Amino acid sequence: MTAILITDGNCAFCQRTATKLARIVPTGWVNVPSTELADTYGLTQEQLAHSVWLIEHPESDQVRHSGAKAVGKVLRIRGGLWGAIGWLTFIPPASWIAAGMYRLVANNRKFFSRFV
Repeated sequence: MTAILITDGNCAFCQRTATKLARIVPTGWVNVPSTELADTYGLTQEQLAHSVWLIEHPESDQVRHSGAKAVGKVLRIRGGLWGAIGWLTFIPPASWIAAGMYRLVANNRKFFSRFV
């Protein structure tokens, strides 16, 4: 089973970040730009433009995570220290901080694209 990480296909920052994430977690998931999916997984274009999405079990009963939890779930696939960091995106109050940081970066992608 391979999880699918859906990123904004029109966002160079998002694609570069997904490439860097693939260096940390090389297996167990694939990045698919939203421009290639249309409505395949029942997500609207607004949802896809707002957050990254991770679809687990894409072939059957899908489990969806968005934003910081989607990234955290990919890190959990890696295990070890990265997996522990991924778990923090699900445990308050660290999950609240992760969600806030994700939203800050997502809302300012053009600014942050200089650093990735």
